[in-house]
Amino acid sequence: MGFMGEMKKQTLTLFTAALGFVAALVWKDAISAWMAPLYESAEGAMGLTTAAIVVTVVVVIILMILGKVLGTEESKK
Repeated sequence: MGFMGEMKKQTLTLFTAALGFVAALVWKDAISAWMAPLYESAEGAMGLTTAAIVVTVVVVIILMILGKVLGTEESKK
């Protein structure tokens, strides 16, 4: 692959990462809005910490499930 091919590949990677970052920021706001009732009634930092723990546990479970369902080809051999 020549210089221009590599440049196109790296540019596509950069744009993909940037768009993923934008999507993550929007999801952060959406999830924060849904989680607000969990921590607004609690004491400031304690409520946010509780929400962070809940979200972390849910994310780990989702990632474990996705890892099993979408496992790499190497792990299936």
